[in-house]
Amino acid sequence: MTFFLNSCILFPIRKLRIDSGMELLVKAARWEMIILVVCFAGVTLWRLLSSGSLAGILRSSDGTFSPGRVQLLVLTILTALEYLLATIHDPSHLQTIPSGLVTVLGGSQAVYLGSKAIDVFGLFRK
Repeated sequence: MTFFLNSCILFPIRKLRIDSGMELLVKAARWEMIILVVCFAGVTLWRLLSSGSLAGILRSSDGTFSPGRVQLLVLTILTALEYLLATIHDPSHLQTIPSGLVTVLGGSQAVYLGSKAIDVFGLFRK
């Protein structure tokens, strides 16, 4: 009996923890998202380093500077950062997106599509 108690104190029997199905699903989804974001970042950095510029992001098809693309890029990045910080602050649930932010994003998309329509259809060309 003394040997058994000493061995349990020295080498405690650890409980095997078996994750429930939902915990396993949450862990798998978390790792999948991490892998996806890392892959997107890797491809973006690879394309940036191989081409050497972000000109395709900020310029229209004819090579001129595109303010519509710039405002869309800036607003998208700021929105993503705001959502990410809110989720990090309270990770117990996904945050709701404020309706004002959705309206601003919709306006940003409209400005971009308007500038794209002007480029494609040449409304103001001489």
